[in-house]
Amino acid sequence: MMNMRFLKVLFAAPLVLTLMAGCAQQPSAEDQAAIEDGLVPKASGLDSVSAAFAFDLSGAKVYMEPLSIDYNKRFARASSPFREADYRLDEKDRAKLQALIGETLGERFLAPRNSELVTDRSEADYVMQLDLRRFSIAAPLEPSAGVWRVYADQSAWGVLSGELLDSQGNPVMRFSDRREMGDNFGSLGPNRFDRFNRVTFWADMRTDLRRAFRSLDKTLQ
Repeated sequence: MMNMRFLKVLFAAPLVLTLMAGCAQQPSAEDQAAIEDGLVPKASGLDSVSAAFAFDLSGAKVYMEPLSIDYNKRFARASSPFREADYRLDEKDRAKLQALIGETLGERFLAPRNSELVTDRSEADYVMQLDLRRFSIAAPLEPSAGVWRVYADQSAWGVLSGELLDSQGNPVMRFSDRREMGDNFGSLGPNRFDRFNRVTFWADMRTDLRRAFRSLDKTLQ
């Protein structure tokens, strides 16, 4: 029987130093795309947010399409008991994530605008398209008989993006943000790692999604 003390997942991002030489900063690719679509980039705690001028979602009915998930490529070692498929959400968990996103989107972003999610697209004033790119889970959600306990410094990582379309299919709002679910990088010493399991994964996802949609709400108030 294999005894795994911990599984550490690190995601390194390149350090970019920008030297300002008295010239105006060029807009990012996301901001440039927003401008071309007639959207106005907004200062936000998220990586990028843009919206139509005088954006107002008051009293609207919104339909949320099924979440699109693109997984980060993994290269399993021969000694690992896990394979790439073990790090993907099954149909039941995808449905649970879809419901969780809908719940937090409605609670943190739509409710303050007296808006609501609807299950019938034909009734909707707007359609929300969401995707989770480069999604990576710290460890498989299903326990393995060969693994005693798993510890990780974060539950999952991914880039959460969304686009809100009007009834004519025109974008009226767009956002994107890198998310580190349940990260403990602010901790020092032995408490940097937390035990990872299905319960902590879903708790961390709920907390982080609430944080993301709360930030989106504040940006567009």
